[in-house]
Amino acid sequence: MWLIKIFTLILSVAATMDERLEGYDVAAKQPDLSYRLGEAELTTLDEIGFLITPSRKESIYEVYSGYTESPYTPVFISADLPFHTLHMMVDYTVRIIEIEELLPKLETLTSGMLEYTEKEYKRAPKELREAAKINYIYFAVAARLLELDVDVKDKDCAKKVETELERIDKHSGIERISFMDDVTEDYSQYVPRGHYTRSDDFRRYFRTMMWYGRLPLKVPDNHSDPKEYLQAAMLMGIHLDDDAELNGLWEDIYEPTAFFFGAAEDLTPGLLIAEAREFFSDDISGNTLTNEDRMHEFAAYLAENNQPKIISGFVPSPETEEPVKIPVTVRFMPQRFVPDSYIFSELVFDKVRAYRGEGKPFTLGQTQLGPRRVFPRGLDLLAVLRWNIAYQILTDEGDTDYENYKEQFEKMMKWYAGLSPRDKESAIYFRWFDFFLTYKDGSAPPRVDDTAWERKKLVTSLGSWAELRHDAILYAKQSYTGYAMAAEPGEEPPPPPPLHLAAVEDAGGLYARMAECARTIAEFLDSDDPEHPIAETYLYFSEVMDKLDILSHKQREGLSPAEHKWLWTVAGKLSYMPSMLGKVVTGEEDERAALAADVHTDPNSGLVLEEATGDPARLYVIVEIEGKPYVARGGTYTYYEFKHPISERLTDEAWHDLLDSSNRPDMPSWTDPITVNR
Repeated sequence: MWLIKIFTLILSVAATMDERLEGYDVAAKQPDLSYRLGEAELTTLDEIGFLITPSRKESIYEVYSGYTESPYTPVFISADLPFHTLHMMVDYTVRIIEIEELLPKLETLTSGMLEYTEKEYKRAPKELREAAKINYIYFAVAARLLELDVDVKDKDCAKKVETELERIDKHSGIERISFMDDVTEDYSQYVPRGHYTRSDDFRRYFRTMMWYGRLPLKVPDNHSDPKEYLQAAMLMGIHLDDDAELNGLWEDIYEPTAFFFGAAEDLTPGLLIAEAREFFSDDISGNTLTNEDRMHEFAAYLAENNQPKIISGFVPSPETEEPVKIPVTVRFMPQRFVPDSYIFSELVFDKVRAYRGEGKPFTLGQTQLGPRRVFPRGLDLLAVLRWNIAYQILTDEGDTDYENYKEQFEKMMKWYAGLSPRDKESAIYFRWFDFFLTYKDGSAPPRVDDTAWERKKLVTSLGSWAELRHDAILYAKQSYTGYAMAAEPGEEPPPPPPLHLAAVEDAGGLYARMAECARTIAEFLDSDDPEHPIAETYLYFSEVMDKLDILSHKQREGLSPAEHKWLWTVAGKLSYMPSMLGKVVTGEEDERAALAADVHTDPNSGLVLEEATGDPARLYVIVEIEGKPYVARGGTYTYYEFKHPISERLTDEAWHDLLDSSNRPDMPSWTDPITVNR
């Protein structure tokens, strides 16, 4: 929490310091900083070479816009600026695609599937009637979520449709699905959040795609499990396979979302039919579907070849020698496999066992089996990406003191390191993790403490990751824990002519990787329509990133006056890019950069893990320009990680209210050494 403190300004304090400032009198040389940097700020600058302090601005572009008028102080282009801009561009691009292309196709696809399943239910033989009924109810609910005209005449089906809609409207938590008695769903997931609160069309799209992405048709694990769910999935897949128009609509929705957010790990209808043709030698007639022995043999074949990695729902987990087996399921339009959810699944109960430490670390929660690691942390993700400081903080705060954590952690490090370049570039979402790896190699400015700067880079990376999860809130398959059973003061002085000096954060190869990613998106979205110049905007972003990459290396030898002046324009250039993409549905909440995304669910405590960014902060850092020291200023993320009730998954609107209240959560304690709250 930003604490309000009043510091006595001692202008001469810098002159007495002889460490990183080396006698440089900030107040005398850069008087526009005099009211911003009091004793506490100058002490932190002298000790570690930089500091983060609140800005009271709603976007990072606002933070930088005030700097353009400064006559004394260089601007510092932090990696946060392109990270945030690329997030905004991807988010706005996805919005345009969803409203202009995907929603109309989703309506047509759903209408076609509902019409087919209604006819099939009426004519289905006795052996397949229950499976046909499941499909009819399933698509009737989807059609109602899209607010299409639906008349369900069968009284029992109509009752179950209404039951499902009521649970979705109430976000009622984990309950058994009314038309699949032994299958549960977490109805709290149907709270529209992310950008899906911005219009009624977004809300319709969100709830329907969440339904298609999460509702599981379970492949039977043994002969006692119902076979109707697999039969229903087969009927669904057969119809899609037979209807070229509907199958084309399905692919038109899946492919662009897979480009941005990745492929599904659960079986899709198309993959199911491909597996069935292989197993049954192309005989997928009604006789095959009603042959109980053959269907169970097929189920065993599917389980052997399609085992998912992420627990994404309520899975009872008695603690045994072997972790619980994740059910194999078919979903109409599955949520996507993302590496962070897999890592989280592997670093909580039941993959990680009993607590062996003392105290109450963030990850600890009570279960019927006693204290267990029921929550992951964002730091787990960066530690797996070999950020040593992230693992050190986890260790210092007791979050690694669990039986089997080290083994699971090493397993995840080896898994990620073993991914092929093709895997790491398979979706824009996956490329973000390569950004973090590349950014890790960036160096601190010469006078800055390396270890402290690593914490700043953690804030930047985790802030960007929170934005990524916000963008993917609908598509990313969320991990679950197994359920264990048992007004700034003063006026600036009259300015002399502008200084127009600048420095760029050394971010390793990050800017070049972002340029490459932007060109990939431009190629995928290339369009001749001048009304939607999306590709051109991404190419413009790539040009700016390429130049930032060049200047970040060249600044070691010195930049020309024109290059310094160009760097002063970077924030302004980037700020316009999201709006250059075309017509985007936005709302009042988009004016504020702060956002939240729930990324993990623990049924044991009834809580979710929220990852969030707050209002951006000012970043002050000692830099050397042409051999002379300066205190430059830029902007950076603020980052929050906290638990919240499962029934109150946060929208951006609710997060803004919480952020502005006296109940706002604290930033993680590991950020304390690099922040001064004033």
